[in-house]
Amino acid sequence: MKIKRSWLLRIVAGIGIFIILYSLVRHFFGFSFGEQAEKYMFDTLTFIALGIFLYNRKLAADEKREKKADEQKPSA
Repeated sequence: MKIKRSWLLRIVAGIGIFIILYSLVRHFFGFSFGEQAEKYMFDTLTFIALGIFLYNRKLAADEKREKKADEQKPSA
């Protein structure tokens, strides 16, 4: 099963929403996991988002290559 680029966008948006909501909860309610755990969590989320971004670029390049190959095929 190939993951679609729209799902990658939704995952990255979900990560962003989670970061914003967590920051708001931490600010207004004082809830916190601790400084070290938060640093690890945000670093992990950042690397996941970067990995998704790179995979998205790979999928875009593959789609572009396939489209170009289809255009160059002689039609029967």
